[in-house]
Amino acid sequence: MNSRRVLLAFVLALTLFAFSEQAPVTSQQTPPCASSSGAGQTIKQAQLDDCNCEQAAAADKPTYRVGSSPFGRKTAPRVGRSARQSSQSAEQKDLYGGVEMPNTKDLHSPEVVGLKEQVLRAREARSKAVETTWQHLEKTLELEPENYFAARKMKDRNFLQAHERFLALQNSDGWISRSRFDWREQGLDVGPVLNQGECQSCWAFVSTSVYLSSWNLEQMRLGEEFFNAFIPDYWYQRIPSVQQLLNCLGKDEGDCTGGWHATAFAFMVKSHVPHIPDRLVWNKGEKIRIEEYTGRKSRCTDILEMSKVKRGGKLVVPLDGPDSHYRLPANSDRIGTAFDRALSWGYVNEGKPDELPSVPQLKQALIEHGPLAAPLHGDNCFSVYQGGVFNGHHSGDPTHVVVLVGWDDERQAWLIKNSWGEEWGEKGYAWVAYGSNNVGRYAAWIQPSPSTEEQ
Repeated sequence: MNSRRVLLAFVLALTLFAFSEQAPVTSQQTPPCASSSGAGQTIKQAQLDDCNCEQAAAADKPTYRVGSSPFGRKTAPRVGRSARQSSQSAEQKDLYGGVEMPNTKDLHSPEVVGLKEQVLRAREARSKAVETTWQHLEKTLELEPENYFAARKMKDRNFLQAHERFLALQNSDGWISRSRFDWREQGLDVGPVLNQGECQSCWAFVSTSVYLSSWNLEQMRLGEEFFNAFIPDYWYQRIPSVQQLLNCLGKDEGDCTGGWHATAFAFMVKSHVPHIPDRLVWNKGEKIRIEEYTGRKSRCTDILEMSKVKRGGKLVVPLDGPDSHYRLPANSDRIGTAFDRALSWGYVNEGKPDELPSVPQLKQALIEHGPLAAPLHGDNCFSVYQGGVFNGHHSGDPTHVVVLVGWDDERQAWLIKNSWGEEWGEKGYAWVAYGSNNVGRYAAWIQPSPSTEEQ
């Protein structure tokens, strides 16, 4: 009897102890900062609430401001197998979802050697031409002090700045040691801040933005800015098309549910750079960059579609000048800007693109190639970022991609351009702490053709 009482007492004690312990957390339970929008709460409000909760629980003090997100949705686009695959294939050919990356280090490849030589020859020839033009002006003024044209040009602020920027680009090797750098301050046009809207097309916006920036940089390295300031010719500026890229890549390669910047770069190298039709640009000017984008995938109207075109590109008829009376025929897109195919592209961390490149690696690539496509993990706090240095610590796979434009060692942060409109962040830009949310993992560059003639 006593033994039965002892046993019952022991069981009762165990039961009381079990109830006194906190129930274990299961996968079905809601984490402390999980999104839980209440009745009538918008996505913006839910994101802000979740971010405030994450900031309160963060080990490091947040160094950024947040507010009601003008973007208004979570940043969780499909970014392709490339973001989820952690290693390359055995042959290193089927790289991240079937994207073939040119091996720019294969010096036995005639194409690779040819491309490098083409770029170097073009830059060297233009460097000599700029030097000759400048020396000719100086010599003219020395012999003819009253020469009006030479005197005016040597006092022309735009002309002098173009010359200074050209010389600086020829000696840019030391730029990596700068504590602060911003391509815009070097006179590079990186394009306007646009808004992708509800279509998850960040990959298309970034790909075209990086290509355009790289094209503009190549023209600066070739002295185009200098010669245009010397004798303006008003030649048409080619503008790559976000909408055509969105329309003409296959659904499996990119649409409004997501895509991959490297897939777009590979298309630009293998086929051509989709461009906004000349007739639209001439009719609406710069506004067409925004107006041509519909925010949804449509039928491909690019006359080249998936065709592989010759590299380079013919100069189109100027908008002003002696030939301005001429009008291109209906198929002007093919004549004017269709011959536009990039030379090559590559990941910054070429051997292991799924591993985050070091800060020096990213800086070197930024100086050498211009603005980069830089994926990151876009979380709630990044969505509602309004200013300061974003220092989130989420280390998940990339869910968004931005354009890397510069750095600031004092801030210990990268300067990035987003595609969520100027109401987001600091007029569409943001400072993101080095390594924050894996920014720069799978970062990539693209090299446009330096030539404006068919190759």
